[in-house]
Amino acid sequence: MNYESRRITISYLAVIELCKIFDLPQDAPTQALSAGVEKLIFQHAFVQASPKPETPQSTQPNKSALSAMVTNFKGAA
Repeated sequence: MNYESRRITISYLAVIELCKIFDLPQDAPTQALSAGVEKLIFQHAFVQASPKPETPQSTQPNKSALSAMVTNFKGAA
């Protein structure tokens, strides 16, 4: 198994949220914070891997409205 690590920087506000999620003190050691980030990543990966319910067909863009927007934009320039 090939293991690759990455270094990330998260903001102070993200640390506060992470501490709230996992009930950690705000002065928790770096290892505890990184374990929380890893847990969130793997939880998200698991959710992504589970079967998704069918979504309705996406609607086509209104091409005439987009064309009018572009024309108006060109006129303003």
